Amino acid sequence: MIIRAVILSFSALVLTLGASASEPGRGAMARARGKQLTVKEWKTTPDGRNKWVDHVEVYNANGDLIEEIEYSDFGRHQAWRSEYTYNDAGQLIKEVVYNERNKVDKVRKYEYDDHGICTRRLNYNANGTLNSYRQFEYTYE
Repeated sequence: MIIRAVILSFSALVLTLGASASEPGRGAMARARGKQLTVKEWKTTPDGRNKWVDHVEVYNANGDLIEEIEYSDFGRHQAWRSEYTYNDAGQLIKEVVYNERNKVDKVRKYEYDDHGICTRRLNYNANGTLNSYRQFEYTYE
């Protein structure tokens, strides 16, 4: 039962935005204004003297998370970056993950059934070779 809950939780996450760091409501904020929204998360020392950008999220005017960047070394270096692509139905169909040198590290593609439910996530390496895939099973009890 725990495994089913984890699968359902992950699948719900994939269906919503495709990214774990996204805060609820950010996509709705962009959609309500019909404009692209950039959210910068700042990390600050306890004394408040030093701060640096730790994480950035960019949403399009539809409220979809389209880019995410994580920084390391006190905001001086990019740790990784992801770009997200959606189809006309608003479903996440592709995620490209870049490494700290901004080179493609991996690509994830998502497949949906006729009801719009995510059924598989295919994981490719930087050369386009399929490494693995996750098959999602939905069980209601």
